[in-house]
Amino acid sequence: MTQRDVASISAAILAATCTLGAAPARAQPSAAARSEAAGHFRQAQAYFQRGDFDRALGEYQAAYDLSAEPSLIFNIALCHDRAHRPEPALEAFRRYLALVPNGAVADEARDDIARLTPIVEDRARAHAAAVEHARERDRDEVARRDEAARRDEAARRDEASRSRRAQVAHYVVAASAVLVAAGATAHALAWRTRHRLEDDADFTAYVQDRRTFQLERRLAIAGYAAGAVALTAGLLVWRTAAGRDDRATLSAALTPGGATLIVGWSR
Repeated sequence: MTQRDVASISAAILAATCTLGAAPARAQPSAAARSEAAGHFRQAQAYFQRGDFDRALGEYQAAYDLSAEPSLIFNIALCHDRAHRPEPALEAFRRYLALVPNGAVADEARDDIARLTPIVEDRARAHAAAVEHARERDRDEVARRDEAARRDEAARRDEASRSRRAQVAHYVVAASAVLVAAGATAHALAWRTRHRLEDDADFTAYVQDRRTFQLERRLAIAGYAAGAVALTAGLLVWRTAAGRDDRATLSAALTPGGATLIVGWSR
């Protein structure tokens, strides 16, 4: 629709606004209201011709509030349309047709409705897609935060577990030192008893010292073996506490001739 078309339509609307006598179903505005509405209309026309569509919209709305002239709704729709607001423009064009389906500018309103409907529908689809995209992004962000929280909690539990294993390792290593010391003490006693065996002249004393020597020898071996096992176990626990992924297997056995310790590693 050209500026000339708008001017001619507006002139017709102005005449209708000033007369307002053709609609028996509507309450007749007073002469003062008609005069004030005409003033708002002329001001709206001036704004519209300058391209100030928002001010024109306000003046057209004021004229409509005073006159209730349906044709002014068409001009309101034009202001929205020229200001690139297709949704309220389409709504106003439809409202105009609902009030005066055979009005002076009904055909122009139908053309504008046919033009704006796909635009509004496309914008609605684009808006819905944008909203869904934003929701999906928010869901992804929540999922990322939850995953980060789970990782942090797992890391915290793992760190606490490592700390406990390190403490256990310290205790086990300290216990191994005590066991080795006990084995060394028994070893020293066994050497002393062995030297005494060499000097025993009495058979009964010899038998008694020999039994003592065998006991002390076994205690020394047991102390060394238990200390070695405890030390190895402590080192293995410390190794896992330090973050190693290796898994260790440990076995130990006492034999008549000593002790056996077997350590295996696997991933």
